[in-house]
Amino acid sequence: MTTTPASWEVTFLRRARGSSRARIAGRVLLKAPDLDQARRQAEEALTERRERTRRNGDGSMWSLGLLRPLTPRAPGTKRYRVTFASWKSFDDHFERLDVHELELWAANASGARRLAQQEIQLVSGYLPAWRIRSVEAIKEGDLEEFDDDELDHPEDLTT
Repeated sequence: MTTTPASWEVTFLRRARGSSRARIAGRVLLKAPDLDQARRQAEEALTERRERTRRNGDGSMWSLGLLRPLTPRAPGTKRYRVTFASWKSFDDHFERLDVHELELWAANASGARRLAQQEIQLVSGYLPAWRIRSVEAIKEGDLEEFDDDELDHPEDLTT
């Protein structure tokens, strides 16, 4: 039985000569059987970009951004729950209230945090004041079961 390779997206960051920070300068879609192979392919693509820049005499610095799994349950990834909170003022104090949870697949907690910061902006009712309160790996026993239709549409896995 042959398995279909997972889909991944990697962003390329470019820091132009004289610039103080890197900016997203491209995205590439990859097909790879697991996280390690996806990283290798991303590094190869980055090396090609650096070589072209060197030949052109551009002087820009290239680096890899986030390697994002587009396939749920891609080998090498874990499921994470990211909780967003907001502060509410009362007459004599402030309270932090949880306002939203996202569940997503990522290579690590740092990647889950960065993905959640991007995805939360697409949520109806999102307010820029929302902040990430926690990022937790979901244990295997805590995973909800999904039918095959849900796994074909990773955008449906966020709540």
